[in-house]
Amino acid sequence: MTPARHRTEPSPRHRPPLCALALAALLGALLAPARGAAQSKSDAFAGKIPPVSASLFRKAGRFELGLSGNISVNDAFYSKRFGGVKLGYHLTESMSAHLVVAGGLVTKAGSAVVCPSGQGCHAASERQMWQVPGRINTLTGLEFAWAPVYGKLNAFSEQVGHFDLSILVGADWIRYQKVVGSAYFTPYDNLGQDAPKPPSVATFGGHVGLGARFFFAEWIAARLEVKDYLYRVPIPNWQEGGSAKKDLQNQLFTELGVTFFFPLHNRPVQ
Repeated sequence: MTPARHRTEPSPRHRPPLCALALAALLGALLAPARGAAQSKSDAFAGKIPPVSASLFRKAGRFELGLSGNISVNDAFYSKRFGGVKLGYHLTESMSAHLVVAGGLVTKAGSAVVCPSGQGCHAASERQMWQVPGRINTLTGLEFAWAPVYGKLNAFSEQVGHFDLSILVGADWIRYQKVVGSAYFTPYDNLGQDAPKPPSVATFGGHVGLGARFFFAEWIAARLEVKDYLYRVPIPNWQEGGSAKKDLQNQLFTELGVTFFFPLHNRPVQ
C-alpha cells in the first residue's frame, strides 16, 4: 500500500502577509522618484554659489571717503536736511577713525505750533522759534568705529552680498543758532524795530550710533547709519539760580550714502 503524500504548507506565522508586501511595493514606488527629484534639485543649484569662508572685502590699511544725506527724525521744532562728508582710515579690519562734517538746510517743523489760552492753535512765529533749541547749523566731529560683525547674505539664490555692522562713538563741535529769551526783543520793540536774527554759537558735544555697510565691490559700498547727538544748550526763558538753565539736547539723525575705498583694491594680507 503506497503511503499517502503530504504537502508541507508554510505556517501562517512564517508566511508574509499580502498587505505587507503591497505596502512595501507602494513605498518603494513613492520614494524612488522623491530621491531622484531631490538629487535633481540639488544639481540645479550646484556650482552657482561657491562657498565663501573669508572676508572678500578687506578694509585694513585703506582710506575711506563717504558722502551722505542726513535727516533729523526726532526734533519737534526744526527739520534738518544735511549733506555730509566722512573721511577715515581703517587701522584694522574692525577699528577705524573718521573725520565727519555735515551741514545744510534747517526749516521749521510742521509740529511747531502754539496754542494760546482761549485761542486756536497756529504755527509758531519766527520770534517764538528763536526761543527754542535745535537749530543746528553744522556738525564737525572725530568718530571712532568698531565693526565686530562681518556677514554674508544669499540674495535670490544667485549672489552673495557682503556687509558689516559697526558701533560708532564720537566727539563733536556743534554750531547752532543761539537761543534767546523774551527779554531779547524788548529794546527793539521799544524802538519799533524788528529784532535781528540771533547769532550762531558753538559748543562741544558727542554722539553714539550704529552703522552698516553693504559692499558692491572692493572699492564701493552703501552706508546706513543712525546717530544720536548730545549737547547742552542754555535756555534763557528757563531760569535756574538767576541764570539760563542748560538743557541736554538729543538730536537723532539718519544717514544714507555711498562710500569709496582707497586704494581701490584690497591690500595684500601681511
